[in-house]
Amino acid sequence: MACSLSKSEKKHFFLQVVKEHKDKDYLVIYDIIIKNKIYDGEEVKKEFHRQRPDGSFEISLHYLYEKMLDSLLLLRKKRDNYYDLQQNISKARMLYERSLFHECFELLDVTIKQANIYEYYEIIMIATKLELEYLLRLNFPDISEQELYHKHFARNEALKNIRKITEQNSLFNLLKYRLSHKGFIRTAKEKQDMNDLIVQELHIAASSDSEHNFEITKNHKLFQASYLISIGEYRTALNIFKELSNLFEENPHFWANPPIYYLYVLEGVLDSLRSVGDYDDIPYFLNKLEKLAMNSSFEFRVNTSCVLFQYELFQYLDRGDFSRCNKIIEKYQDSLFDKESWLSPMRQSELLLYTAIVFIGNRNYKMAMRYINRMILNHNIDYIPLMRTMRLVRLIAYYEIGEFDLISYETRSIKRELLMKKEKSFQTEHIILGFLNKRNLPILRKDREAMYKKLLPTIKALQEDKYENQLLRIFDFTAWIESKILRIDLADTLIAHAEARSQKFR
Repeated sequence: MACSLSKSEKKHFFLQVVKEHKDKDYLVIYDIIIKNKIYDGEEVKKEFHRQRPDGSFEISLHYLYEKMLDSLLLLRKKRDNYYDLQQNISKARMLYERSLFHECFELLDVTIKQANIYEYYEIIMIATKLELEYLLRLNFPDISEQELYHKHFARNEALKNIRKITEQNSLFNLLKYRLSHKGFIRTAKEKQDMNDLIVQELHIAASSDSEHNFEITKNHKLFQASYLISIGEYRTALNIFKELSNLFEENPHFWANPPIYYLYVLEGVLDSLRSVGDYDDIPYFLNKLEKLAMNSSFEFRVNTSCVLFQYELFQYLDRGDFSRCNKIIEKYQDSLFDKESWLSPMRQSELLLYTAIVFIGNRNYKMAMRYINRMILNHNIDYIPLMRTMRLVRLIAYYEIGEFDLISYETRSIKRELLMKKEKSFQTEHIILGFLNKRNLPILRKDREAMYKKLLPTIKALQEDKYENQLLRIFDFTAWIESKILRIDLADTLIAHAEARSQKFR
């Protein structure tokens, strides 16, 4: 926990704890981690016993943990409205127990009004339950029947909103789960199979007064935009994500802490802009993302850095500017690559994959293989559909270094896995696997051009297919095939393909 503290949190901990208790054993552990920058548990323990031969490491560590939690909770006060309102409920209970009834009801009334402003319906439910329970105990003093009815009505309305939001969250989680574990929609039939979620979500949205409810509006638009991205409707998704971005900008008091949903929205905007080839607008939203990460938790900052890295990289990777890509990797070495373990499995796999692709573009196949193998050997990401794309990228690296026996073995493995899991594959995957197993390309230029001319209608069909574009968005495999057949630099083919993609969406 100590190594994840922000600068403001370290300062607060120093003023509240370290300054007053300098010689305590638990602060020795803190200094070892913070000042000596030792993060390995066993190394910290050895250094502690060197400085405190008679001290108990386990007891001191537990005490440090408790002190840090107390310090962080104290710092959170007045920074997190939800936390403050929870504290108010505890204070109201204490006031009632001391027969300070007027003060108790006054505080509960303030809490309910504040919770309504921020749409904290769970807080409203708890506070109104407590309020009604105390009124019952006191035989309903100073309250009319109409006022009592209104309090029950407000409680029921909060319960209805909780139910709608819970149902929306359930559907959104199911959508994200299917996309995370099964991959993007590949066929019209798979799109049809997703209709159960769409119909349910539209029914909830239609039955809600969503125009005046931030949470329900946010959930509805976020579901819509995520679904549209999954079926390749990028321009429509972009418009909805921009509407969501404006909604968040106009209502900063509704942001979560950390603002994870606004991160999803900005990432959706960036993903849509990249998909339609509108790279000029990307820096504007990257700037919003940088501001979002300020003063947030360490874990949130690292995962946000990964998003910043990817979309700063894509502006040049998609257009084959690999030298600029190298500079971006160097730029994020300290803030991202050195803190890779803090990333979620999906983000970590994306980071390694795109870094490997950059090294392939730079013809540094040894480094590319190092990153790819780290991805493949990471058992935390076995479930991710991106795994098969990683294996295709590894096959490209094998091809570049002439490891055709490994390509043949891996190809059989991939096909066998698809057959066993009965998964629907992309047509692009079959094209790339077929090409990778062709050891001897024609020598003469006219024969190569004839070979590519024969393959061109299939490649154009893949580029026009919105389902196949789900895979080509990750890496333009068709550009790599073209560069190999025609002996053109990969950077040049990527530039041409990126321009064609931009023209298509204009």
